[in-house]
Amino acid sequence: MYLRETRQKRADGSMLTHLQLAESVWDPIKRQSKIRVVFNCGRADDPAVAERLRRCAPEEIVAEQPDWRLIDAWPYGDVHILEQLWQRLGIAEVITKTLGRRKFGFPLERALFAMVATESGQLI
Repeated sequence: MYLRETRQKRADGSMLTHLQLAESVWDPIKRQSKIRVVFNCGRADDPAVAERLRRCAPEEIVAEQPDWRLIDAWPYGDVHILEQLWQRLGIAEVITKTLGRRKFGFPLERALFAMVATESGQLI
């Protein structure tokens, strides 16, 4: 997922910019990637939209907590989003239920998560 800007030219010649949370989805029939808008954030020049997006910035969160120190959150953000999607979709539960009582010498569900994250370019 990523933050995307779309521009709309108005009749008077001015431009409006909208912010959207989007993702690329593979279309197996057309064999090409399509963009799917997950959420419309609103107009980029709207102060309320800018404030909502600013609150999500790691720098702002750290600034409010003087004991914390931001090292580098950018490489790990995608993994956290993938983890949340993994949990919300119930993938961990499906894997656990499918495995039943079979035992492995390692947590198989976590190994599968790591493989998906690596394949999607989220882990190095």
